Amino acid sequence: MTDELWDLMRETMALRQLSDALYQSDLAGTTAPSQEREYRLRRAAADQRHVALYPDDEKGRAEAQRSAVMLREHDAIHASHRGAVPATASQWVSLDGAAAYVRQEAAAAGLTGPS
Repeated sequence: MTDELWDLMRETMALRQLSDALYQSDLAGTTAPSQEREYRLRRAAADQRHVALYPDDEKGRAEAQRSAVMLREHDAIHASHRGAVPATASQWVSLDGAAAYVRQEAAAAGLTGPS
């Protein structure tokens, strides 16, 4: 396997841990928007990396689009973007725009992924 695939597998395991922690805090009623955002950002960035590795995977592409839109919507509601252009900007409205928004936010967070 390639280094990129191993990195994606490690990130998938980290996402599972974040998901478990998010579930537990939801049960306890203690989930903060920042905690949810971290999961959404890392999930969307991992989905974008998956699409870069497997461009013909239509299910993966659909999941990447869904997670990108969910991050953009979360950030628009909570004004929690870290990149230069806020989530409410019109350039992010399309599905391609949502993917570009994920790349902006992943770069601002120091996450690696496709350019």
